[in-house]
Amino acid sequence: MIITRTPYRVSLFGGGTDHPDWYRKNRGAVLSFAIDKYCYITLRELPPFFDHSYRVVYSKVETVTSIDEIIHPAVREGFRKYAPGLPLELHHHGDLPSRSGVGSSSAFAVGLIHSLSILNNSPLSANEIANHAITFEQKILNETVGSQDQIACSLGGMNFIEFGPGDSWSATKLSPSSNYLKEIESRIVLLFSGISRLSSDVSKSLIENLELKKHSMTRTEELANECRVIFESEGDLNQIGLMLNESWKLKKSMNPSSVTPLLQDFFEKALKAGAQGGKILGAGGGGFFLFWVDPEIRDYFINEMSPSVHVPIQISNEGTTRII
Repeated sequence: MIITRTPYRVSLFGGGTDHPDWYRKNRGAVLSFAIDKYCYITLRELPPFFDHSYRVVYSKVETVTSIDEIIHPAVREGFRKYAPGLPLELHHHGDLPSRSGVGSSSAFAVGLIHSLSILNNSPLSANEIANHAITFEQKILNETVGSQDQIACSLGGMNFIEFGPGDSWSATKLSPSSNYLKEIESRIVLLFSGISRLSSDVSKSLIENLELKKHSMTRTEELANECRVIFESEGDLNQIGLMLNESWKLKKSMNPSSVTPLLQDFFEKALKAGAQGGKILGAGGGGFFLFWVDPEIRDYFINEMSPSVHVPIQISNEGTTRII
């Protein structure tokens, strides 16, 4: 039996510039970090005692005799590509809900590919897993998704990821001092909006007429670079709140589908409660918000945002890992 643990991620700046339709012709840059909340995949080859050939357990339970009968698209295509002919049983557990902006679909793809590569006695490096997951989601599942999540979930830690032009990417790991890292974490408040969405659906509006959004996309990339400079120099963290507010405005201008009236109200409520800035995670449309809050009013802010669910997080240096 194989069990893998793959972290979810939080993207601070640069989201959108990691879409291949953009960075293949231009350039992209994202600053993101893995968090200590995880996707777990348990995988085993079934012994020859069952009437079924596949058992898949997630929010549903599927027990079928052929790959074609599997409803879960990532599992079906993952088994087909990486383990054809093997009878398999897979269980999925997640610390956070799916479709919520924390890279859950990519964490699942990364964990699935990692697990299957171990089962096949062909283990892959973290970079190789990331590349496989990008191709898997974009080319095999035909999802309208970017390329940052697969890298962040595979590598773990805090990374400045650069894309293009072309299909190339590179990740630079940022390693702030432990005291500065604690300062960053003390300002992060993750709140759940309670609204679910499909990131692929929301992202379709972003990649329409990209050339008309060139100024905004370029500025989004610049914010990622500016955040990198602040973190590497251990600079003034109060700047991040202002940068997040600018990023919020850019996101709305580039993709109106990313911010609904309900989400705008939620954002404004947070600012009134004392947040220095914030953003909707992932493609937008729902899911988790990240707010940047002065540590001195953190408890007050969380109380004011009640009954929204607060999820305490820390930055995780661990990428996708086999734990059994």
